[in-house]
Amino acid sequence: MKHKFVMLVVSLFIFSTQGAHTASAVQDRWKFLKNQDEIEIYQRNFPGSNLKEFKGIMYVKGVRLSSMVATFDDTRSYTRWMHNCTETKLLKYLNVHERLTYTVTHVPWPASDRDTVVYSLMSQKPDDLTVTIDITGRPDYIPRMPDRVRIPMMKATWSFRPLKSGVVMVVYQTVTDPGGPLPLLLLNLSVIDLPFYTMYKFRKVIRERRYASSVYRVIEEPVVN
Repeated sequence: MKHKFVMLVVSLFIFSTQGAHTASAVQDRWKFLKNQDEIEIYQRNFPGSNLKEFKGIMYVKGVRLSSMVATFDDTRSYTRWMHNCTETKLLKYLNVHERLTYTVTHVPWPASDRDTVVYSLMSQKPDDLTVTIDITGRPDYIPRMPDRVRIPMMKATWSFRPLKSGVVMVVYQTVTDPGGPLPLLLLNLSVIDLPFYTMYKFRKVIRERRYASSVYRVIEEPVVN
């Protein structure tokens, strides 16, 4: 009888644990929000916090992988395609794969502008030639600036996956803790609008001649049939 009771307790514990994991997995699934200007927009709860994570997917044709990398490589271009970005600076160029950059994002009054320091790492998979740029915040790399709020946590990933017939699937995934007080309306806008319009403008800039003609020896381009 005692053995049966122990087995019952163990079974109930396993069931409740599995139920909790299942509920958590459902809660953290990507939720489709909309398809605007041929950019698919998804959102989910960021595991372990109250933050929202954004994912955008779009498809571009006739653009080389090196053109996209070149756009990232040109720090001065950020103010033209990173939405509401008003200032940018290359802090340290480590090599063709790694760098540290500083950017400022304008936030409407009464909130303060946000600035961020990030470390970027570029890599390419040898099997499918997907180029990935992993971005992580380094908030303590330089001192805080007056009248600006340093973003305490930021993670993002850009991936460029070549498909058939010269089409590249671009995926942008990001989660950001804006830091400091921020009105709910502005917070909601920063979660969706900022990354969405960043993708929208990035798609235009990568086609400019200065980037379209760029060649990187570390980037292998797919053979287009």
